[in-house]
Amino acid sequence: MLCEECKTNEAHYAISVMVGDQVTIRHLCEGCASRMHMNLTGGNIRSLLNSILSAITAPTDQEETVSPENDVICARCGTSLSAFQKSGRLGCPGCYDAFREQLQPMLQQIHGRVQHAGRQPLTTEDAQRTRTRREAITRQMEQAIALEDFETAAVLRDQLRAISAACQGGASHE
Repeated sequence: MLCEECKTNEAHYAISVMVGDQVTIRHLCEGCASRMHMNLTGGNIRSLLNSILSAITAPTDQEETVSPENDVICARCGTSLSAFQKSGRLGCPGCYDAFREQLQPMLQQIHGRVQHAGRQPLTTEDAQRTRTRREAITRQMEQAIALEDFETAAVLRDQLRAISAACQGGASHE
């Protein structure tokens, strides 16, 4: 079997990527497996994630790649669906709308949802300052706990509670 990454060398390794309940197996040659390992150990997360994303989005035997006549193209940046399938990278925010039909099942599989569920941007400077202060106090509290300085940790915990109470009272909105 040929390597699914370079498509030239014989595959000697099988890399399993588990997303939710589904396992995708990617067959790699020694060179491509070595590059993936170097990306992981060297901290090159972008390249590692690109490899994993391409393993997840690579067409299986049941799927066909997009034919040229059925290829969808983003009107905003000109990126085609077939280019996205090859690279794993979208060209612009408009690609999400252009490729919505193809992206939704993939996002559902990877994240378990298609709606954003992360932190929302804060609308006021006061809310931003409050979030930054909370994060700083939380880090300090974690350090105090790690150092077993429980008195300091308790004081910091009380400060976090006071900030939360003030926020719930309408002093700051997140």
